[in-house]
Amino acid sequence: MKAEKRTSILDQIPSAEEMPAQALPTRVGTTREGWSRRRVLGIATGAAVATGLGVLDLLPWSKPRGATAAAYTAWETCHGFANASSVCVPSTALYSGNCSGSWHRNDGASGTCYNLRYTHNPSSCDGNNAWKWYGGTTTSTRRMCSDGWYEYHDCGGGNVSRFSICRTAI
Repeated sequence: MKAEKRTSILDQIPSAEEMPAQALPTRVGTTREGWSRRRVLGIATGAAVATGLGVLDLLPWSKPRGATAAAYTAWETCHGFANASSVCVPSTALYSGNCSGSWHRNDGASGTCYNLRYTHNPSSCDGNNAWKWYGGTTTSTRRMCSDGWYEYHDCGGGNVSRFSICRTAI
């Protein structure tokens, strides 16, 4: 029996200094000509995102709202809607809890099973939101009425939609 020459596994690693016999060129790190699939998909994704953001900017709720408090206007007199002895008309309107300062509220609230909303009506009084007058029959206090709406909905089927007036002394 002849003794076999034993080689270590380290001897099987090719040398970094010598070129191996019959070596084929590698494609690692080479640049390809033309557009790759990854580049085309990247451009398409970027275009889709830009288009989507552009479309979102066109939707009404994405636009900033202007300050509406400055747009409220009031007649200095009853302007034919009430007389000096009236308080606010009509008497069937909702008068409770709908003021924000001197003007009708323009906000809302919601919970687990209800939703309510106060909205002002900027042109209900012949182009203005409110009218002012002095007194009534018992006082000379300067007053103002600002018009709007009150809406309430709940899970039990309760729905209320009423004309409402913010009645304040000014």
